Amino acid sequence: MTISASPTLPSNNVIKWVSYNMQQDCVVVATEKGVRIFNCHPLTEAVNLNEDQVGSIRIAQLLHRSNIIALVSGGLRPKYAPNTLMLWDDSKKRCVAECAVQGGPILNVFINSSRLVLVQSKRVNIFGLQPLRFLRAEESGVNPIGVAAMGGESHSAILVFPSFKLGTVQLVALEQVNSEKSLAPSVVSAHVGEIAALAVNTQGTLLATGSAKGTVIRIFDTRSRLQLNELRRGTDPSTLHCLTFSPCGSFLAASSDKSTVHIFPTRERNEGTSWNRKNFFDDTKRSCAQFSLPEDTVAKLAFVTEEAEGNSESRESVSTSPSQMSVVAICSNGTFHRFSFNKEGLCERRAFDYLLQLGSEQDFWTTAV
Repeated sequence: MTISASPTLPSNNVIKWVSYNMQQDCVVVATEKGVRIFNCHPLTEAVNLNEDQVGSIRIAQLLHRSNIIALVSGGLRPKYAPNTLMLWDDSKKRCVAECAVQGGPILNVFINSSRLVLVQSKRVNIFGLQPLRFLRAEESGVNPIGVAAMGGESHSAILVFPSFKLGTVQLVALEQVNSEKSLAPSVVSAHVGEIAALAVNTQGTLLATGSAKGTVIRIFDTRSRLQLNELRRGTDPSTLHCLTFSPCGSFLAASSDKSTVHIFPTRERNEGTSWNRKNFFDDTKRSCAQFSLPEDTVAKLAFVTEEAEGNSESRESVSTSPSQMSVVAICSNGTFHRFSFNKEGLCERRAFDYLLQLGSEQDFWTTAV
């Protein structure tokens, strides 16, 4: 899963782009000095591409946990035009393919095993990945910061972006896209105002939407396009920076300019389970847990799973107990935060670091096919 593009960051922020791979176990960070990729938990550096290799980078996206990285230049030392995407193969230490699109700069990028998507302000360009080939371009509503999201793999892969009518979202089944025929329209009426944030779960079955007002988040079924839930972030208007589902799809995290991360359950569970939403909190439309981050930063979020803690004498019981969920937040000022949360709604900070001060600690990189 990837995170949608951010509004322009404050000039004092060192990180220009943050995205997570679909599994949410790796994070890609782009700066004026290149690209760095980190393992989310434990936090370790995996790849460091300096500005001599790739120039300054504005957008970077990792294909799963592989050696293929999609890059778009930008900043003080770009190597390519802003409407050109490079595919970097880290096993070969070079760019192995590139593609350019007309109609302005690339604002957002998504990649899975079979599709590459380049988002522009009024158009979404869809490519086949193996081999790299242009399939078609879909017109979108005015989208100045490239708001979009992609989730699912193969036949479940779904792409979403703002449609022409204000407050509506277009859904595209990516495996049905080809160069021979246009797609049947599939649109969700999500909000009255402008769409500001989108997310699709890993399975491609759930869509989360947020408007420019930022007070309400809605969840839809991508197949029926019916609304499943409405979540209350707050009563004061805010700018949403990120929406992201947990890998299992059971939770949704949201960050905004209010510097508070809200965590919501997304669906009912069976009675007696440890994550029953009815036992989480009284008002089912409000967050079950929340924590604060540094002010005046943009935060991008991911979920990671931690094994339940226990001593060596109770390893058997620990292995059969549910794992604890944590939320990772990368802030535009370069800080890394990891908070765990439990069924009572309590959050605990488990890790903090200055991301760009980390060096390479282990070689865990795997090579893609």
